[in-house]
Amino acid sequence: MILGYDKGSSAVKIVALEGNKVLFTKSIVGSEKPAGDLVLDFVKENNISAENVTVIAVTGVGAEKCQFDGFNGKISCVPEIEAIGEGGLWLSGLDEAVVVSIGTGTSIALAKNGGYSHIGGSGVGSGTLRGISKKMFGTTDVTELFKLAEQGNRLTVDITIGDLFSGTDTLPPDLTASNLAKASDDATSADWAMALVNTVMEVAGSHAALACNGYGVKNVIITGGISQTKIAKAVYDGFSKLYKLYYVIPEFSGFATAIGAARRVLIGT
Repeated sequence: MILGYDKGSSAVKIVALEGNKVLFTKSIVGSEKPAGDLVLDFVKENNISAENVTVIAVTGVGAEKCQFDGFNGKISCVPEIEAIGEGGLWLSGLDEAVVVSIGTGTSIALAKNGGYSHIGGSGVGSGTLRGISKKMFGTTDVTELFKLAEQGNRLTVDITIGDLFSGTDTLPPDLTASNLAKASDDATSADWAMALVNTVMEVAGSHAALACNGYGVKNVIITGGISQTKIAKAVYDGFSKLYKLYYVIPEFSGFATAIGAARRVLIGT
Protein backbone atom coordinates (compact mmCIF):
# COMPACT_ATOMS: atom_id res chain seq x y z
CA MET A 1 0.00 0.00 0.00
CA ILE A 2 1.20 3.50 -0.88
CA LEU A 3 0.11 6.65 0.93
CA GLY A 4 0.01 9.98 -0.88
CA TYR A 5 0.50 13.10 1.25
CA ASP A 6 -0.13 16.53 -0.28
CA LYS A 7 1.01 19.36 1.97
CA GLY A 8 -0.84 22.49 0.89
CA SER A 9 -0.63 26.00 2.29
CA SER A 10 -3.97 25.70 4.06
CA ALA A 11 -4.94 22.02 3.85
CA VAL A 12 -3.38 18.56 3.87
CA LYS A 13 -4.71 15.74 1.68
CA ILE A 14 -3.91 12.11 2.46
CA VAL A 15 -4.83 9.09 0.33
CA ALA A 16 -4.22 5.36 0.42
CA LEU A 17 -3.70 3.48 -2.85
CA GLU A 18 -3.55 -0.27 -3.34
CA GLY A 19 -2.52 -0.98 -6.91
CA ASN A 20 -4.92 0.93 -9.16
CA LYS A 21 -7.55 1.47 -6.49
CA VAL A 22 -8.07 4.49 -4.25
CA LEU A 23 -8.99 2.99 -0.88
CA PHE A 24 -9.21 5.94 1.52
CA THR A 25 -9.02 9.73 1.40
CA LYS A 26 -8.90 12.49 3.98
CA SER A 27 -8.70 16.28 3.91
CA ILE A 28 -7.43 18.21 6.93
CA VAL A 29 -7.85 22.00 7.04
CA GLY A 30 -5.98 24.22 9.47
CA SER A 31 -4.38 21.51 11.62
CA GLU A 32 -1.14 22.35 13.41
CA LYS A 33 -0.29 18.69 14.03
CA PRO A 34 3.04 17.42 12.62
CA ALA A 35 2.85 15.45 9.38
CA GLY A 36 3.71 12.19 11.14
CA ASP A 37 0.83 12.56 13.58
CA LEU A 38 -1.63 13.30 10.78
CA VAL A 39 -0.60 10.16 8.94
CA LEU A 40 -0.76 8.05 12.10
CA ASP A 41 -4.29 9.36 12.70
CA PHE A 42 -5.16 8.47 9.09
CA VAL A 43 -3.92 4.88 9.27
CA LYS A 44 -5.61 4.29 12.64
CA GLU A 45 -8.94 5.66 11.41
CA ASN A 46 -8.84 3.32 8.43
CA ASN A 47 -7.44 0.28 10.28
CA ILE A 48 -4.25 0.31 8.23
CA SER A 49 -1.16 -1.32 9.71
CA ALA A 50 1.94 0.87 9.43
CA GLU A 51 3.85 -2.26 8.40
CA ASN A 52 1.65 -2.55 5.31
CA VAL A 53 2.61 0.92 4.10
CA THR A 54 5.44 0.40 1.62
CA VAL A 55 6.09 4.12 1.09
CA ILE A 56 4.66 7.56 1.77
CA ALA A 57 4.77 9.73 -1.36
CA VAL A 58 5.00 13.36 -0.25
CA THR A 59 4.41 16.45 -2.36
CA GLY A 60 3.49 20.11 -1.92
CA VAL A 61 4.83 23.09 -0.01
CA GLY A 62 7.84 22.11 2.11
CA ALA A 63 7.32 18.41 1.42
CA GLU A 64 11.01 17.66 1.87
CA LYS A 65 10.84 18.87 5.48
CA CYS A 66 8.01 16.56 6.52
CA GLN A 67 8.92 13.87 9.03
CA PHE A 68 6.98 10.65 9.53
CA ASP A 69 8.01 8.83 12.68
CA GLY A 70 7.08 5.16 12.76
CA PHE A 71 7.43 4.49 9.05
CA ASN A 72 11.11 3.48 8.98
CA GLY A 73 12.22 6.11 6.47
CA LYS A 74 9.99 4.85 3.64
CA ILE A 75 9.49 8.38 2.30
CA SER A 76 9.65 9.61 -1.29
CA CYS A 77 9.32 13.29 -2.29
CA VAL A 78 7.55 13.94 -5.58
CA PRO A 79 7.72 17.31 -7.40
CA GLU A 80 4.32 18.97 -7.15
CA ILE A 81 3.89 19.61 -10.87
CA GLU A 82 4.51 15.94 -11.61
CA ALA A 83 1.97 14.99 -8.94
CA ILE A 84 -0.62 17.42 -10.35
CA GLY A 85 -0.14 16.17 -13.91
CA GLU A 86 -0.03 12.48 -13.05
CA GLY A 87 -3.05 12.67 -10.77
CA GLY A 88 -5.12 14.57 -13.28
CA LEU A 89 -4.35 12.27 -16.20
CA TRP A 90 -4.77 9.05 -14.26
CA LEU A 91 -8.09 10.02 -12.71
CA SER A 92 -9.51 11.30 -16.00
CA GLY A 93 -8.15 8.53 -18.22
CA LEU A 94 -6.90 11.12 -20.72
CA ASP A 95 -3.55 11.00 -22.55
CA GLU A 96 -2.85 14.74 -22.52
CA ALA A 97 -4.37 17.81 -20.93
CA VAL A 98 -3.90 21.11 -19.21
CA VAL A 99 -4.31 20.21 -15.54
CA VAL A 100 -5.57 22.94 -13.23
CA SER A 101 -5.03 22.58 -9.48
CA ILE A 102 -7.17 25.06 -7.55
CA GLY A 103 -5.68 25.14 -4.09
CA THR A 104 -4.90 28.14 -1.91
CA GLY A 105 -3.75 29.65 -5.20
CA THR A 106 -4.00 28.05 -8.64
CA SER A 107 -1.28 26.10 -10.42
CA ILE A 108 -1.49 24.96 -14.04
CA ALA A 109 0.48 22.03 -15.47
CA LEU A 110 0.84 20.78 -19.03
CA ALA A 111 0.62 17.01 -19.27
CA LYS A 112 1.70 16.07 -22.77
CA ASN A 113 3.99 13.59 -24.53
CA GLY A 114 4.62 11.70 -21.32
CA GLY A 115 5.98 14.72 -19.45
CA TYR A 116 4.75 17.34 -17.01
CA SER A 117 5.68 21.01 -16.93
CA HIS A 118 4.55 24.09 -15.06
CA ILE A 119 3.01 26.60 -17.45
CA GLY A 120 1.47 29.16 -15.13
CA GLY A 121 -1.10 29.86 -12.50
CA SER A 122 -2.30 32.70 -10.31
CA GLY A 123 -2.68 33.78 -6.72
CA VAL A 124 -6.44 33.38 -7.06
CA GLY A 125 -7.80 30.23 -5.43
CA SER A 126 -9.61 28.89 -2.40
CA GLY A 127 -7.37 31.05 -0.21
CA THR A 128 -8.81 34.07 -1.99
CA LEU A 129 -12.30 32.87 -1.13
CA ARG A 130 -11.37 32.36 2.52
CA GLY A 131 -9.89 35.83 2.81
CA ILE A 132 -12.77 37.68 1.18
CA SER A 133 -15.34 35.48 2.94
CA LYS A 134 -13.82 36.34 6.31
CA LYS A 135 -14.17 40.05 5.58
CA MET A 136 -17.63 39.91 4.00
CA PHE A 137 -19.39 37.06 5.80
CA GLY A 138 -17.36 36.49 8.95
CA THR A 139 -16.32 32.92 8.11
CA THR A 140 -13.28 31.20 6.62
CA ASP A 141 -15.18 27.92 6.17
CA VAL A 142 -15.34 27.38 2.42
CA THR A 143 -18.06 24.76 2.84
CA GLU A 144 -20.28 27.39 4.47
CA LEU A 145 -19.44 29.83 1.69
CA PHE A 146 -20.48 27.36 -1.00
CA LYS A 147 -23.75 26.55 0.78
CA LEU A 148 -24.52 30.27 0.79
CA ALA A 149 -23.43 30.67 -2.83
CA GLU A 150 -25.72 27.87 -4.03
CA GLN A 151 -28.67 30.03 -2.95
CA GLY A 152 -27.45 33.08 -4.85
CA ASN A 153 -27.76 34.68 -8.27
CA ARG A 154 -24.56 36.23 -9.57
CA LEU A 155 -26.42 38.25 -12.20
CA THR A 156 -27.18 40.92 -9.60
CA VAL A 157 -23.42 41.33 -9.04
CA ASP A 158 -21.71 40.59 -12.39
CA ILE A 159 -22.09 42.51 -15.64
CA THR A 160 -22.83 40.07 -18.47
CA ILE A 161 -22.69 40.38 -22.24
CA GLY A 162 -26.48 40.47 -22.18
CA ASP A 163 -26.38 43.62 -20.04
CA LEU A 164 -24.40 45.36 -22.79
CA PHE A 165 -25.84 44.02 -26.05
CA SER A 166 -27.66 41.00 -27.48
CA GLY A 167 -24.55 38.85 -27.84
CA THR A 168 -23.10 36.90 -30.76
CA ASP A 169 -22.38 33.28 -31.67
CA THR A 170 -19.11 33.46 -29.71
CA LEU A 171 -20.32 35.77 -26.94
CA PRO A 172 -23.50 34.36 -25.36
CA PRO A 173 -25.68 36.75 -23.31
CA ASP A 174 -24.90 35.05 -19.98
CA LEU A 175 -21.13 35.32 -20.45
CA THR A 176 -19.44 37.48 -17.82
CA ALA A 177 -18.29 40.81 -19.19
CA SER A 178 -16.98 42.07 -15.83
CA ASN A 179 -16.90 40.15 -12.58
CA LEU A 180 -18.46 41.93 -9.58
CA ALA A 181 -18.90 45.15 -11.54
CA LYS A 182 -22.71 45.50 -11.46
CA ALA A 183 -22.91 45.30 -7.64
CA SER A 184 -26.61 46.02 -7.54
CA ASP A 185 -28.02 47.45 -4.32
CA ASP A 186 -30.51 44.56 -4.46
CA ALA A 187 -27.75 41.91 -4.36
CA THR A 188 -28.00 39.62 -1.34
CA SER A 189 -25.17 38.01 0.60
CA ALA A 190 -25.91 34.78 -1.27
CA ASP A 191 -25.63 36.65 -4.59
CA TRP A 192 -22.24 38.04 -3.59
CA ALA A 193 -21.06 34.62 -2.42
CA MET A 194 -22.06 33.09 -5.75
CA ALA A 195 -20.35 35.85 -7.71
CA LEU A 196 -17.13 35.48 -5.69
CA VAL A 197 -17.00 31.71 -6.15
CA ASN A 198 -17.74 32.10 -9.84
CA THR A 199 -14.96 34.67 -10.21
CA VAL A 200 -12.31 32.32 -8.83
CA MET A 201 -13.48 29.50 -11.06
CA GLU A 202 -13.70 31.68 -14.15
CA VAL A 203 -10.15 32.97 -13.63
CA ALA A 204 -8.79 29.43 -13.43
CA GLY A 205 -10.86 28.20 -16.36
CA SER A 206 -9.97 31.13 -18.60
CA HIS A 207 -6.26 30.72 -17.91
CA ALA A 208 -6.60 27.06 -18.81
CA ALA A 209 -8.29 27.91 -22.11
CA LEU A 210 -5.44 30.24 -23.04
CA ALA A 211 -2.95 27.50 -22.18
CA CYS A 212 -4.82 25.01 -24.37
CA ASN A 213 -4.65 27.38 -27.32
CA GLY A 214 -0.96 27.97 -26.76
CA TYR A 215 0.02 24.32 -26.44
CA GLY A 216 -2.40 22.69 -28.87
CA VAL A 217 -4.38 20.74 -26.25
CA LYS A 218 -8.15 20.24 -26.17
CA ASN A 219 -8.60 18.83 -22.65
CA VAL A 220 -8.74 20.66 -19.32
CA ILE A 221 -8.76 18.70 -16.06
CA ILE A 222 -9.97 20.64 -13.03
CA THR A 223 -8.68 19.48 -9.63
CA GLY A 224 -8.53 20.77 -6.07
CA GLY A 225 -10.99 20.75 -3.18
CA ILE A 226 -13.47 23.26 -4.60
CA SER A 227 -13.63 21.33 -7.89
CA GLN A 228 -15.95 18.81 -6.19
CA THR A 229 -18.83 21.27 -5.86
CA LYS A 230 -22.05 21.69 -7.87
CA ILE A 231 -21.01 25.21 -8.81
CA ALA A 232 -17.73 23.98 -10.32
CA LYS A 233 -19.56 21.49 -12.52
CA ALA A 234 -21.97 24.15 -13.75
CA VAL A 235 -19.20 26.67 -14.47
CA TYR A 236 -16.99 24.25 -16.37
CA ASP A 237 -19.83 22.64 -18.30
CA GLY A 238 -20.45 26.18 -19.55
CA PHE A 239 -16.78 26.67 -20.37
CA SER A 240 -16.75 23.46 -22.45
CA LYS A 241 -19.45 24.96 -24.67
CA LEU A 242 -17.93 28.43 -24.73
CA TYR A 243 -14.36 27.47 -25.61
CA LYS A 244 -15.11 24.25 -27.53
CA LEU A 245 -12.77 22.43 -25.16
CA TYR A 246 -13.32 19.39 -22.92
CA TYR A 247 -13.37 20.46 -19.28
CA VAL A 248 -13.53 17.44 -16.98
CA ILE A 249 -13.75 17.10 -13.20
CA PRO A 250 -12.82 13.49 -12.43
CA GLU A 251 -13.78 11.42 -9.41
CA PHE A 252 -11.47 12.15 -6.46
CA SER A 253 -10.54 15.49 -8.09
CA GLY A 254 -10.08 17.05 -4.65
CA PHE A 255 -7.29 14.57 -3.91
CA ALA A 256 -5.69 14.49 -7.36
CA THR A 257 -2.28 15.82 -6.31
CA ALA A 258 -1.90 13.37 -3.41
CA ILE A 259 -3.03 10.55 -5.70
CA GLY A 260 -0.60 11.71 -8.38
CA ALA A 261 2.29 11.62 -5.91
CA ALA A 262 1.43 8.04 -4.95
CA ARG A 263 1.08 7.08 -8.61
CA ARG A 264 4.51 8.51 -9.48
CA VAL A 265 6.07 6.28 -6.83
CA LEU A 266 3.98 3.28 -7.90
CA ILE A 267 5.16 3.47 -11.52
CA GLY A 268 8.72 4.03 -10.41
CA THR A 269 9.44 7.52 -11.68
